[in-house]
Amino acid sequence: MAAMVGGVYLSLEFDMSAVLTQVRRHDGMRRLGKRLERRCKSMAYSLLARFSRESQAVSPETLQNVHRVLLVRPNFRLGNAVIGARLIEAFASSRPDIAIDYLGTDTTSQLFKHMPLKRYYAHSRSFSWRLWALIRLILALRRNRYDLAIQVGEGSLTSWLFLQLCGANRLLGQPGRLQHTYDWLLDDTTRHAYDLSGNIARALGLTCQRLPWMLVTKDEATHVETLLPSATRGGVVGLFVGGHLDKRLPLNFWLSLLESLNESRERYLVMLGPEEEQHRSALTKACGAQGRILPLLPLRDFAAALTHVITLITPDTGPMHIASALGVPVVAVLNSEKSYKFVPHGIADKALYQPSAEDVMACLRRSPLLGSPGMRTEHMLDRKMLLH
Repeated sequence: MAAMVGGVYLSLEFDMSAVLTQVRRHDGMRRLGKRLERRCKSMAYSLLARFSRESQAVSPETLQNVHRVLLVRPNFRLGNAVIGARLIEAFASSRPDIAIDYLGTDTTSQLFKHMPLKRYYAHSRSFSWRLWALIRLILALRRNRYDLAIQVGEGSLTSWLFLQLCGANRLLGQPGRLQHTYDWLLDDTTRHAYDLSGNIARALGLTCQRLPWMLVTKDEATHVETLLPSATRGGVVGLFVGGHLDKRLPLNFWLSLLESLNESRERYLVMLGPEEEQHRSALTKACGAQGRILPLLPLRDFAAALTHVITLITPDTGPMHIASALGVPVVAVLNSEKSYKFVPHGIADKALYQPSAEDVMACLRRSPLLGSPGMRTEHMLDRKMLLH
């Protein structure tokens, strides 16, 4: 797996990246950016809609005489990355004769490690001032002469541009304002985020689970054990304190939940997002003897730590989808009704809307998985068998 990101003028890239990261994580700038993005997209869509062609509905015949496929989802969200990755598994299991490349992003590239890809290409935010790197990426894609390029996402203008510029013989896209610019059009709507890869796969005649996908190795899971509370054979409850804009829950909610977990004597670990580092001191003071506050971890170490979690309490976040990809039951604590479209829907998954700490604890107490030491151990052993 090769990440075609580029490595020249590193000092400039890192300095600019640090500045832009701070700007991007500022809530006010995020909201302003979203408003500007919507206006710019509206203008672009009006212009690009003039370039239309006759589209056909996707069917298993779409893959006839197809040997090289590019999956396109240059999205920087962790959750969107592992949701889209399930289509890789669908091709690998149903059509191993087709070589699959993936166009993602530099910040999510580690999520695709160990996957059956021929090549991984990475879009980067730094391309906005490193246009030569963007041009080099496009030329690398065009050299592969893809038979088919598939848009694995819901109408991103960036993915549309890469789809048009990658040089593929045929393009498969999603319904939307640019649907008449594709050769093949997916004739299906997604009611839940996890339907996306499954809908594409089913239309192409591939078998596909409606779940995110990620692979973690046994060695990776063993590597992070020293960071976890002792005696984790039956798993520990995990808390991810993070979230995007209005999806976050207030600090007082998490402090109350830690207090309740301390009283229950349930072992737990707390993981923070980079934007919640300001709360580390307060959370550390509230953490009891049964808990552990993890340091900020590299992405794969973070995922490996989740393999030791019996259930994860989290807002609507990327780690929620990573947990679902790894078979970790989720208690989704939601602050926006829009999040219901994204929450995992497994038999052991739960969703609570604007809950109190007591609501979460009541959910944990009702869980047959947590209430039985035997079931806990069996569940964790079953999950261990899924490691790569």
